[in-house]
Amino acid sequence: TLNLRYDNPRDSLNAWPNRAPIVTGFIEEEKPELLGLQEALYHQYEYLDSLLTDYNSIGVGRDDGGRSGEMCPVFYLKDRFDFIRTKTFWLSETPETPGSQAWGANLPRIVTWVELKDRNTGKHLYFFNTHFAHDSDSARIMSSSLLLHRVDSISAGSPFVITGDFNMTHSSKGYSILTGPYESVPLLQDTYVVSERDHTGPAYTFNGFSDKARDGRIDYVFVRNGIRVLRHRTFIIKEHGIFISDHWPVMALIELK
Repeated sequence: TLNLRYDNPRDSLNAWPNRAPIVTGFIEEEKPELLGLQEALYHQYEYLDSLLTDYNSIGVGRDDGGRSGEMCPVFYLKDRFDFIRTKTFWLSETPETPGSQAWGANLPRIVTWVELKDRNTGKHLYFFNTHFAHDSDSARIMSSSLLLHRVDSISAGSPFVITGDFNMTHSSKGYSILTGPYESVPLLQDTYVVSERDHTGPAYTFNGFSDKARDGRIDYVFVRNGIRVLRHRTFIIKEHGIFISDHWPVMALIELK
């Protein structure tokens, strides 16, 4: 998972045109089977989709369900997975309404998901990708509850992966809703916590285009239902003083049981 950082010319040295080849180079080198991105504007998504030829991808803009606004696109290796279906819902009181927002968030927030068939095992896998509100704790709390129930309903007991920038640390109420005892819905496993090997890399994920260490993780990979977590890693990626993004990429190595 990687918050791509939207194309903002004010980012100076770290503006998108300078970072774009670093992003594609990293993805091509690591070649994750599943990749969730956040904050991609349509032209950024189009650029990556055109260059990452080993992948199929899906994404919609949060403003209208088309090309307008930031996206949470998902990429998957085309020689590993077969596409079954996809959909996007909004983190609001009317999840099927494009552009809807709620609970104090000043911008629409979305979850894009895809159902895939693993060619190696024949099993179906659901992949969800999201970006929670940065400006409302109430929105993050309500979004956590909505996401948990939607994922449970959509996946219907099948294995799933959730990636995203959740804009909240492990000590937040929203995180505890997703991972701690809450209502009757089976809860999520944080791959950082349950990884069989010790985490490698920094213990924070937002860098703000700075080398200064920060507190806590806000970017996560969650799993449930028959998935073994072998490793968890956060990468520090810089080239010639240029950051890959204002977030570090986070990767989990998982195995379908």
